[in-house]
Amino acid sequence: MRWFELIPGLRHRDIKSKGLYETPPEAHLDTLRKLHPMEKAPPSVRTLPAPEGAILEKPALGLRVDVDTHAGMRDGVPKILEVLRGAGVRATFFLAMGPDRSGRAVFNLLRPGFLKKMSRTSARKVYGWRTLLSGTLLPSRLVAVAFPETARRIVAEGHEAGIHSWSHRDWQDRLPKYTADRILADLEAARDAYRGIFGSDPGPSAAPAWLCSEESLKCQESFRFSYVSDCRGTDPFLPNIERRTLRTPQVPTTLPTLDEALGATARDASAFFLDVMGQVRTGDWPVLTVHAELEGGPYAGEFAAFLREASGRGIQIMPLVDLLALRLSTGKALPRCTMSYGEIEGRSGVVSMQMLEV
Repeated sequence: MRWFELIPGLRHRDIKSKGLYETPPEAHLDTLRKLHPMEKAPPSVRTLPAPEGAILEKPALGLRVDVDTHAGMRDGVPKILEVLRGAGVRATFFLAMGPDRSGRAVFNLLRPGFLKKMSRTSARKVYGWRTLLSGTLLPSRLVAVAFPETARRIVAEGHEAGIHSWSHRDWQDRLPKYTADRILADLEAARDAYRGIFGSDPGPSAAPAWLCSEESLKCQESFRFSYVSDCRGTDPFLPNIERRTLRTPQVPTTLPTLDEALGATARDASAFFLDVMGQVRTGDWPVLTVHAELEGGPYAGEFAAFLREASGRGIQIMPLVDLLALRLSTGKALPRCTMSYGEIEGRSGVVSMQMLEV
């Protein structure tokens, strides 16, 4: 069995687009092993303090909230903050900063599985026509930049906030064609917008749609993010690309998302969250990604019930920065892993994913 088949829902798929991984990293595995023996994590990572009150003997769950749209920032974030406050739980919010061009998703109509996903997740009901037409028939609207007070409220209530690109839809659809200059421009615009809201540089960053490239991974090294969450995988790691190990840790999403499972592997939201609960085990480093538009919208009730039940079962739910700190407190070095691309059941297109340890 190949390594990627051990990740539930992932199937390997090579991409031949310019600027992405031209050959599977597995092909270089023997060479990489000789060039890069395992070493300790960089000091900046190794000295991250363990989160106060966290217990290694209890299951931990990193909670990530993605905010992709204007409506999600306006309506979903306040609702999710209310749910998190009620459950006594903190999370990491990744905020798209600039224009909401969600309507451009219509250009993916011919992509396998796209229409099926839109139908089974009731996209029109969840997002509304205004969002579904944003950036095409209707003007795009800004996301986090349009609601600075809501963004600051995230941090004021004890949560972590990071950037989720400047233009989520553009990154998601066009990254294979992006030059290094274009990637830097997007990250700089997102960083500058973050500075304008919070008065400081962002700690973490997350690539839209779990899609990154060798070029984007190299570009973001200069921003000195505390960590990034650009891919799907199994546990925190240091990316190994072009025969060298990058210093910025990846904290991947490891669990399915509601929009991937709804109507496919789970009959409803309650069944999905029950399944997630069953996948959280002591000794693992699971990360669940929720969306302001879904769990802060029509599925807020099921999300709140999940948080209460998970806490009642002794699961420690925490921001990704705390999950990484807890992982580093074990004293075991982060693995160095190659990255590639694969498909996930319930999601159209491909995502970046953690692959083989080198």
